[in-house]
Amino acid sequence: MKMLLVFLLLIITAGISGTIVFLNQERVVLVLTPTFRDVYYIVPPMPLGLLVVLSFFIGLLVGYITGVISKFFK
Repeated sequence: MKMLLVFLLLIITAGISGTIVFLNQERVVLVLTPTFRDVYYIVPPMPLGLLVVLSFFIGLLVGYITGVISKFFK
């Protein structure tokens, strides 16, 4: 039963992520640093929805890794 619920959660997450990417196809450029001597670093143009979904999953990964590391120091 637990395996079925995890599978359904995976399908729902993939569906919502796909919908966000599909509905937000406007290309944006993310500037990572302020201009310093006319040089700044940017992310190549990518769809806004993809940027949002990737940011969300990177945040989940960082939170998970932080939680795993904090268990070692208890």
